Amino acid sequence: MGPTFGRAWWVAWLIAAWIVARIVSAHAEELPPAGAQAIDQLFHKVAPSVVAIRARGRDAMAGTQTRFTETGSGVLISADGQVLTAAYVVHGMDEISVEFPGGETVSARVVASEPAAADLSLLQLDRVPTNSTVSPMADSNTVSVGETILIVGAPYRRPHSLSVGSIHARWAPSTAYRSMPVAEFFQTDATIDAVNSGGPMFNLRGEVIGIVSHNIAKGDRSEGWGFVVTLNTAKHLLFEKRSAGSGIAQGSCSASARSC
Repeated sequence: MGPTFGRAWWVAWLIAAWIVARIVSAHAEELPPAGAQAIDQLFHKVAPSVVAIRARGRDAMAGTQTRFTETGSGVLISADGQVLTAAYVVHGMDEISVEFPGGETVSARVVASEPAAADLSLLQLDRVPTNSTVSPMADSNTVSVGETILIVGAPYRRPHSLSVGSIHARWAPSTAYRSMPVAEFFQTDATIDAVNSGGPMFNLRGEVIGIVSHNIAKGDRSEGWGFVVTLNTAKHLLFEKRSAGSGIAQGSCSASARSC
């Protein structure tokens, strides 16, 4: 076998391999998305823990008694009635109501809030409806770039929403948003909007790994990407820093003040 024949055989092999790869790729694009059924099952598992929040307050900065309303999503994280959400929805509000799937509504109060540091708040329900679903909190340090994630929203008096995407980057404190120097962020291609704002980001085990805020996601640095505060940031700001007996996170704004 001469060298010319050997080279010709090698070129022919490469061409055949390229053709096979193109055929396999074309057929792969025709298949349904991998794991679509698993995603649907997970959505129905975690959605009952995602609640709709409606809060009413007065604009203290305007110097009037004009009342306004904010709505958003949240997630039940404990059997005794703790709910995580975005601070802009509830911070400084006079009345807060939390609506569970099925329509049952419960009053709540803010027990810790970090509107400036990470747009996060922790609510305490006055009571917990029977058979409520609680979503476990993950260690967000275990989340890897490339992981598939779900963002679930609970629009007020409408069906739950679902956005599926993946983690594209992890931003350390003082990198993504200089105005929030202690907050860590995930960067994702999942849709973040007013419908799911305040709601949870889940991993594929159904654990909460972040809290969504469209106020953060639509910032100058977003450029079509979503930025989500990691759950470990929420743990640090809303649980670990809470002063003994006060129920308010150290370094946070007063829960009675709408702006800070």
